[in-house]
Amino acid sequence: MKRIAQLFLLLSLLFLSTVWGEGQSLQFQFSMVKIDTTFEAAPPTKVSQLMARYRPEMERRMMTVLGHAPREMRAFRPESPLSNFAADALLAVANQISQEPVDFSLTNFGGLRASFPKGEVRLYDVYAVFPFENTLVILEMEGKDVAALFHTFAQRNRMEAIANVKIEIENGKVQNLWIANAPFDPDRRYRVATIDFLLGGGDSVSALKNAVEVQETGITIRDAVVQYISMLQSDGKEITTSIEGRVKMVNK
Repeated sequence: MKRIAQLFLLLSLLFLSTVWGEGQSLQFQFSMVKIDTTFEAAPPTKVSQLMARYRPEMERRMMTVLGHAPREMRAFRPESPLSNFAADALLAVANQISQEPVDFSLTNFGGLRASFPKGEVRLYDVYAVFPFENTLVILEMEGKDVAALFHTFAQRNRMEAIANVKIEIENGKVQNLWIANAPFDPDRRYRVATIDFLLGGGDSVSALKNAVEVQETGITIRDAVVQYISMLQSDGKEITTSIEGRVKMVNK
């Protein structure tokens, strides 16, 4: 400990010598600080008392079992069970609330921060995977802007999570693109379910800013996933999806 203290003092003096002007003097004063009971936490404040009051109920709710997953679901590029599940959830909920059919959905891998465990999936697990307050938005986009969106992904050689899309990328170029089970049509408009983070240009996804219409739902992606799981449960289905070949990337 003595050597560490000496080293810290030496480094401090070296740093100060580089920022202190000539002709100026410095004075130091040191004292021993005991790490004892005087450093124990202060008495509970009103805020901490309020938090303590509601913590048991919050913890109980977080442990609520939403459904069952037959296998662990993780996220990895270019396509994974968890990323497909997240995109499927956005698409399903968007189609529930939209007056017109939504063609495809898009969310980012960066928003998937954990995995769903095999077995019971709790509300806690949904919060762990989706910790951000990103909300579902439904866009209407010109075909040219949708093309620009996927060409940008191809050039970066990095796709985000998608649903109702099949895309083939070779050497940084889009070779084939299907949306809603039909070949991509640059002359039509598409309705897209995504999150406000990407709409605002997050992860450098700038093409979405050109949307001709934006519907803000106020539903977080986390709540959309919970709602989607409830839909699956109502149909007697488990929390699962698979790698379906939505994204094919070839670099020769």
